[in-house]
Amino acid sequence: MNNEAKQTIIELYSEFARIEGHPKSRGEIYAILFLADKPLCINDIMEELKISKGNVSMNLNKLEEIGFIRRVWIKGERKNYYVIADGFSSINNIVQKKHDLIVKSLSILDKLNKQNEDEELNKKIQCIKKMKYLYEQFEKVMGEIEERIKNCDGEKSHD
Repeated sequence: MNNEAKQTIIELYSEFARIEGHPKSRGEIYAILFLADKPLCINDIMEELKISKGNVSMNLNKLEEIGFIRRVWIKGERKNYYVIADGFSSINNIVQKKHDLIVKSLSILDKLNKQNEDEELNKKIQCIKKMKYLYEQFEKVMGEIEERIKNCDGEKSHD
C-alpha cells in the first residue's frame, strides 16, 4: 500500500477518534493496527507513529477496554501483542454497555418516580425509554449486518 493511502486511513481513524472525544493518537494507534498484516507490540507502534511509550500504552489499554482491540499471544514472545477486534464487536460492545447503563438508570429512576410521582421526572424517563428503544433497535440491526458480512472476503484474521 502506498504512503498516501496509508496516511489517508490513519487520518480517517484519527478524525473518528476526535469526533468521539478521544485523543487523535488513539485513532492513529487503531489505524496502525488496522493496517498491520500481523499483531503489533508497543515498540512497533511507537516506532511507526513516533510517539511515547506511555501514550501508546495508555491508548492501547483504553482501546482494549472499549473492545476495539484485543491482546494476542505469540508463541515464544514475552511482549503483549495487539490486533483489532473482529467484525463489529467493538461497536456492539459500546452499544451494549450504553444500553446496560440506560437500563440500570431507568430502574433507579422508575423507583424514584413511583415514590414521588414527579411529572418533570416522568417526562425525562419517557425520553430515556425512547433512547433505550433506539439502542435495542441498533443492536438488532448491527447483529443482522454482522451476520450478512461474516463471510466477506478481505476480513483479516490474526488467530
